[in-house]
Amino acid sequence: MPDFSSFSSDQFMDALRRGTDGLWPLEAAIWLLARHGAWLNSPELRNLAHGGFDENDEVWAGFDARSTKEAIHSGEFGEWREDLAILLVAMSLYGDFPITLRYTCENLSMENLTLISEALFKACGYKVELVVAEGHDDY
Repeated sequence: MPDFSSFSSDQFMDALRRGTDGLWPLEAAIWLLARHGAWLNSPELRNLAHGGFDENDEVWAGFDARSTKEAIHSGEFGEWREDLAILLVAMSLYGDFPITLRYTCENLSMENLTLISEALFKACGYKVELVVAEGHDDY
């Protein structure tokens, strides 16, 4: 199994993309992690990545949602913050990792809510870029 701790952010991202097998929810999870940016260089998250080599001898990477969930709940990723909410949503898209949107998304910035919204669209196969007008907090 490859040691992802020595990979650059771009190498790690490429390996994660190869590990999605073209599945929209997995692609959306990786997209969310990449666009948010806080987790690609996290040693804690990289330690939970597993992978191998594909038929072209290229490295692929992925996550075990259950192990990640246990690490989050045990405090390995620190205290609650917006970055952790993004990781929770990404892992929910990635695998068997149920979350409560109400509590996960409570008090998030409009920027992070927009990223999550776009990731949900991508998980359903849509290719859209959401634009949120400033000052619009009504629904």
